Amino acid sequence: MNTTHINIWLCQLSNYFTQESLFFSYLSQEEKHRAKRFKFSLHRSRFIASHGFTRSVLAHYLTQCEADISYKKGEYGKPYLADIEHHKIHFNLSHTDDLALLAITHDVEVGIDIECKERKTDWQNIVKRFFTPSEQKALFLLPESEQRNAFFQLWTRKEAYMKVLGTGLALAPTQFSLTVPPEKPALIRHHSSQYPALQSISFNTIIMPEKFEHYYASLAVAYSLATHHLHIF
Repeated sequence: MNTTHINIWLCQLSNYFTQESLFFSYLSQEEKHRAKRFKFSLHRSRFIASHGFTRSVLAHYLTQCEADISYKKGEYGKPYLADIEHHKIHFNLSHTDDLALLAITHDVEVGIDIECKERKTDWQNIVKRFFTPSEQKALFLLPESEQRNAFFQLWTRKEAYMKVLGTGLALAPTQFSLTVPPEKPALIRHHSSQYPALQSISFNTIIMPEKFEHYYASLAVAYSLATHHLHIF
């Protein structure tokens, strides 16, 4: 099995709010319309910063202007580069609160997810609704003090898996089982026949900088083992 190197770019979105007009100029008409529909200015600014950041990084790899980059979307909404000359470059964006992560690969599909473990959420109910019986059992067997953190780590793994397949939530989280932290991330079983599993998949846990240690992030890559390097934008 080949080893693929993944470049991961980290952006603290609020650092770029002062460049909002510039980043807005990078966006497509569809992205601009989406930005204008946000009710709250903070959410609009984060959207513009995250999508402008994505175009800025892709422009570096494609050697073309940010505003000239064109996307198409897969059947379930996952974006990819429209220019056939650049089809070997794959990317995936995830953002939560003030952070965004962008994964860039060559030749293989990629999915990435980031979550803030300090986010207020009814995580126990989410586990019971969206995790498989084997995942629930393994998580609730952990010491109670470790369960909440394990939930957020596992959720990033599940999101990254759905994103690398390109299905998003069309593939229900209960239709596949993954290992539960502190075990290394791996696919145990894929239960869906409608959305076939990949022949081979590699998971990576992304170690965040100390400044952002309250975030968890995971990477899923199709058909190869993967190593990654984290860049700060």
